[in-house]
Formats: sequence, structure tokens, C-alpha cells
Amino acid sequence: MEDAAKRIEHAGLRRKLMPAEEAARFIEDGDVLAISGFTKAGEPKVTMAALARQLEASDPPASITLYSGASLSDEVEGPLAPFIARRGPYMSNRASRQRILSGKMDYTDVHLSHFARGLMNGFYGEIDVAVVEVSRILPDGSVVLTSSIGVSAEALVRARKVILEVNTTSPDYYGLHDIVLPSRPPAVGWPVPITNVADRVGLPFVRFNPNKVVAVVASDRPDHSISFKPSDVTCKQIAGNVIAFLMECRQRFDWYDWTPPLQSGVGNIANAVIGELARSPFSRLHFYTEVFQEGMLDLVLRDPDRFLGASATALSLADTRPERVEKVLQALRGKLLLRPMWLSNAPELISRLHVVAMNTPLEVDIYGHVNSTHIHGTRIVNGLGGSGDFFRNAYISVVHTPSIRRLRDGRTISCILPTVSHVDHTEHDIKCVVTERGYAVNLAVRTAKRRAEDIIERCAHPYFQPLLREYLRLADAGDEPRVGPEDRREEIWWDEYEAACEAFPAD
Repeated sequence: MEDAAKRIEHAGLRRKLMPAEEAARFIEDGDVLAISGFTKAGEPKVTMAALARQLEASDPPASITLYSGASLSDEVEGPLAPFIARRGPYMSNRASRQRILSGKMDYTDVHLSHFARGLMNGFYGEIDVAVVEVSRILPDGSVVLTSSIGVSAEALVRARKVILEVNTTSPDYYGLHDIVLPSRPPAVGWPVPITNVADRVGLPFVRFNPNKVVAVVASDRPDHSISFKPSDVTCKQIAGNVIAFLMECRQRFDWYDWTPPLQSGVGNIANAVIGELARSPFSRLHFYTEVFQEGMLDLVLRDPDRFLGASATALSLADTRPERVEKVLQALRGKLLLRPMWLSNAPELISRLHVVAMNTPLEVDIYGHVNSTHIHGTRIVNGLGGSGDFFRNAYISVVHTPSIRRLRDGRTISCILPTVSHVDHTEHDIKCVVTERGYAVNLAVRTAKRRAEDIIERCAHPYFQPLLREYLRLADAGDEPRVGPEDRREEIWWDEYEAACEAFPAD
């Protein structure tokens, strides 16, 4: 605890330094917790592990409500999942997913920008305990956060009790954060004066009432790393088609002296797209996004002159060794700002800055509707996250996906379907659909049928194209008189599709 004490500059809070097991006792059965963490970055790892052990030993069984900025690592959420009664606003953990599907866990899937403001406004009830990872506690009790912000600031301000986890392996993040809290009615929110990605408008620390702190815990655990597979042929082809579309926009909209700020989701395709950007003619690149990830870092390290700056709410890395993170922060100081997610995902700012948004869904239909969260319309895979914040308000929105996906049972399905089983983003939100086959653009005045024809011909896999054309023909004949209840044309089509999935030729 000696190293932790050096990072606690507030004498009163230094006296509250205690083991995680003791701190976890301040969390009681039924409590509502709001914790730090966004895409595995900045989680309170030691305290949550102690809490999971405490809950497992409780008799009678205890439960909690858990809110975080976005997904937590499996190492943090997995042990807690059996005891979570309510969860929001985003999760991607298998144990939580199974409990949600079985009805044992209530889950609310909310646009991240909306959730942060709702938390501040009390929509989700009172916050009993905030558990937040910090890199330093300042003399007045203010705290410097670590690799993510998410809803950490709102949690610290709103909670009745606070547990601070001081991470001694974390570099000093002072100066990388830009903290502004959302207003609460009846106060009118001030117009946030951000006109460039790098504009600083807030504080480098979170100011709250230190008298609410009931415990301070020392942690020596680095963030859990984000693992990525090397880009395969399909990812590279998708990335190449995304760049081809952006190059078309460059010529059409005169992007020669200016490149719009970019938002990119996480995952292998997103990293491949960033890699292709680094090799593209685009210069003066900047990002207004949720997660600053490995691919963006490669761009900074390889060609810093092309990188103007970035705004995000989390720094998620594949290699989280302390010495490596220290070097990363040295490279990013003055170029990266980490902000609360209500600000990183603010609809008005996304629109104002003319952000180009790029994200990967589960499936897209021939009309451009997008499903990012559910299988078969009811089985949730993960939350919506911030994709809705960006797609709805972006200058240009790009959805990229493989044209087909191989399932564990051996079947191959089309990611381009007649109708998606669940709609997260409507056709009105999506300007371009990209697969490894090509891209279809929705930037002109055109009927739904013409857009569908484009998506089928340019994006769907050739194996499934004849079936999709037949569905569109049936849909176009929708005004024809039906024979009666026995008319099963659409049902027959789906039967044929299922048979085609089973019969997809082996590689």
C-alpha cells in the first residue's frame, strides 16, 4: 500500500486506505452500483473481484444493480454476473447474456449518450455506491481517472458512497482528461464550445465531495488487453471497399484540404479499416469517437504528422503492460482527449463536427435497416452501445459487415437479408453499406426498391443473390391479389433460404 499512499495527496483519504475485502463490505444487498470502465479500460478490478467473492459467500443470496459506461472485461463481469439483478446500458459478457435470456437479469439497452444524462437526472434511481479506478487523488480530494471515463464523473457526483481504487501500475493520466458534467433540469445546458476535435472545454480531473469516500483501495492490476485477430482476406477486402467509398466522397465533396473527423467501432474490421486509412492518400486525420484503439495508435506511431488529434472516452489497447502504456501516453499527450461518454457521444457535437461514422452490425437488410444486437429478434448478443448516437447524427454513416457468416453448427448464413430480425438503425440512418463484395450508397433521392437492388447486386454474396432477387420480386408484387390464407409465398421463401444455408458449398 506504500506506492498507493504516494498517489493519495489528500491526508484524510490516505487514512481510508484499506484492503479490497474491507472496502467491499460497504456494498450491501440490493445496492445500485455505478462503476468506471469502458471496453475493458479503467475498470475497478480489485474491488469488483472482492465484491464477487463476498456475494458468492452471502447467505441468503445477495444481488446488486450494476451500471458502467460500456462493456467490462470477462474477468471483471463474469464472476459478478450471477449476482447482478439489473444491468445497463451495455454488456457483451456471455454469463450476463445467458442470465438476461433466461429472465434472471433485467437489462436496459440505451443509447450511451442518453444513458449518461439519464443517470445524472436520476432516471435509473439513486446511486448507492460509485466504485471508480483513479490514477491519483489530488490534495483537495479531486481525482484523476485512468484509461476511461464513461460515466465515472456522473457516478462520483451522484453516488451516496464512493470507493476509490488507486491503480499504482497506471501512468499519471493528468492532462489527458476533459471533464464536463451534463446539466440537470431546470438548468439549461450550456452550448459546449467544441468546434474542433482537440478543443478543451473542461477540467483534467473530477471534482466531487470527498466526504462521500468510504474506502480507498490499492490496485496493481493493469487493464485487461483487447485481443484482435490478424486481418484476414475478408477484413482487408471490406476495409479496401470502405476506403474506396471514402475516396469517392473525397472527390465528390472536395475533401482535398480537409478530412472529416472519423468514428470507428471496435473489432477486427474496424482495425483493418484504420490500417487501410494509414496507407491511403488521406492526410490530416482526426477522430471523434468512443474508443481510441490499437489501429489508431499504429497510425500515430508510424506517421504522427498525418494525425491531428482525437477525442474518445476510452483508451483500449492490445498490450497493456505498464511500461508500454507509459510510452503510449507520451506519444498521445497533446493529441488525445478522454471525455465523459455523454460528450464523446453527444448527438449535437457529432452533427456539428461532420463526423463520418463506421460500425459493424450483425446483419443488414436489402432496404438498409440494421440489426446490431439481437439474433432471431429476441436473443440479445450485446448492447447497442454508441452506434445509434453516431449513425443517426453523422455527416456520413457507413455500416461494414461480411456478406456471409459461418455459424458454429456449420451452416453459412447471409448477413444481407430481406428483413432484419431486429431493427436498431433504420434505413434513414445509413448512408453506405459495405461488404467484401463492394458498397452501396444511399446519398441520392431513390426509391426503396432501387436501393435494395443496389445492396443485393453490390454487397450480397453471389450464392445468395438469386434468392434475394426473388424476394425483392415477391415484395414488388405485393399489390397483386392474394389467393387466400393458403398463400405462403414469403414463408416458402424463408424455407428455401434455410435450405440454402444448409447447402452452402464447403470451402
